[in-house]
Amino acid sequence: MASRKKKRPRRRVSKKKKSPLINPKRFLSFVLLSLILGVSICAVGYVIFFRTVFAQEIPKQQETEIVFEEPNPPTHDEPTSDLSGTKTTPTQKDLPKVAIIIDDLGYHKKLGEKFLNFSYELTYSFLPFAPYTAKQEEIAFNSGKTVLLHLPLEPKGKQWDPGPGTLYVSDSLELQKEKFEQALAQVPHAVGVNNHMGSLFTADRVAMKRVLSQIKARDLFFVDSITTAESAGLQLAEELELPFEKRSVFLDNTLEEQEICKQLEKLVSMAELKEKSIGIGHPHIETFNALQRCVSFYVLRVEFCSLSDILLNSKK
Repeated sequence: MASRKKKRPRRRVSKKKKSPLINPKRFLSFVLLSLILGVSICAVGYVIFFRTVFAQEIPKQQETEIVFEEPNPPTHDEPTSDLSGTKTTPTQKDLPKVAIIIDDLGYHKKLGEKFLNFSYELTYSFLPFAPYTAKQEEIAFNSGKTVLLHLPLEPKGKQWDPGPGTLYVSDSLELQKEKFEQALAQVPHAVGVNNHMGSLFTADRVAMKRVLSQIKARDLFFVDSITTAESAGLQLAEELELPFEKRSVFLDNTLEEQEICKQLEKLVSMAELKEKSIGIGHPHIETFNALQRCVSFYVLRVEFCSLSDILLNSKK
């Protein structure tokens, strides 16, 4: 018999464990690094966006809320006190007159309402095309207050935007008339006009004579805000026999209540020496608080009246 071949035992081939396609540790590290990188990119993007876009939107929004006057207007020699040593106590009937104009109205709802309900007499000057001008100027009129058109005129500094409806020196006579009529239509109860900015415009005799002639044709009066010492407004108004007045003191160039009260003292002292004075303030909460706190100190020295009263008194 043929010998049977012994079967050789099969060798067990050890199967190598296949390593996983993705290493968990490496994957977690990758995810963490990706998150850190993503957060960093977002943070950098946010900073860039805030500084270049969002931060630029903030002043734009503020500019639409209120348009500010030109900086550093010329001052008059306002006395801080009466140094004559001969101060008398006038009767209520012949007290010197002080009119306070609040400019730039129409861009603040709540603050505008505060000034409209002020406890002492104020005169209200509204910017045309402002969102609250129509409603607030009507309220002022129905309350028996003096309403002015705060007419935007071209300033010297190109960085200062007087707002919509501005009259420019380069405007033709026809365009200037059209702009003036449109602005006046926005403040239909205005009995007078004072200039908003206008350091360039008011110094130009040709441009100013045109606009003052239009003011006279509408039986209005003119108040020169004196934003430049070179203004020709007063001289031309006198030549045209147009009723006019001028600003004596800006009350709130420095937005601190104590400083505004000091300016009010100057205004009162000017009235005591010259029988009348005109102050201009703006719709700031600091201005409102200062007037609310300090006006009552002077009621025995001057009469706080409307601008119309001063104009009427000047005609006598």
